[in-house]
Amino acid sequence: MSRFLVLLLVLALGAPAVLASAGTSDGVAARLDQPAVLRGRFEQDNQLQGFRHPLRSRGEFLLVRGRGLAWDTREPFASGTVIGARGIVASTPEGGERVLARADDPAQALLMALVGADLEALARSFDTHETLLDDGRWRLRLLPREPGLRNVFASVELAGDRHVREVRIEETGGDTTELRFTALETSPPPTDAELARLD
Repeated sequence: MSRFLVLLLVLALGAPAVLASAGTSDGVAARLDQPAVLRGRFEQDNQLQGFRHPLRSRGEFLLVRGRGLAWDTREPFASGTVIGARGIVASTPEGGERVLARADDPAQALLMALVGADLEALARSFDTHETLLDDGRWRLRLLPREPGLRNVFASVELAGDRHVREVRIEETGGDTTELRFTALETSPPPTDAELARLD
């Protein structure tokens, strides 16, 4: 999982924090749930410059707010990434681990702010533009405020109802990523083994 996709993923799942930080408590943020646990499936399409067809992957995720996120790709190849207390850790095909970012890395700090709903930190990073629909759905466009983020992202767009359902990111280089979240559940609570992955 690339660095920009990790940020995108946590941004999508941590969207209530982003929205609240932008002062939209009477808009999109009021329509979103912010459960302690969120499980679901994802389908991700990466459209890379020079490729005719997008690269598609599918899998499952578990978000435990304030603890971290486990993102497990099942297709086309099995892999896992955890954003937790140790930083961003990817599992290797041999059963080992590779640390992508330590817990004290600035990128990790932003990711944990998203997961942990650190509103003050998020308000410094993104400008938001929202559209509210009459049926309870909404769309939100996020524009990175910090130079480091602007070097990677042109824009991020989210859409949903009580949860974020779709995300589209445009990179400054022209690549795009789309995520769709389905089968979202706020139970059962995480098992001891699931929590241990995040520690």
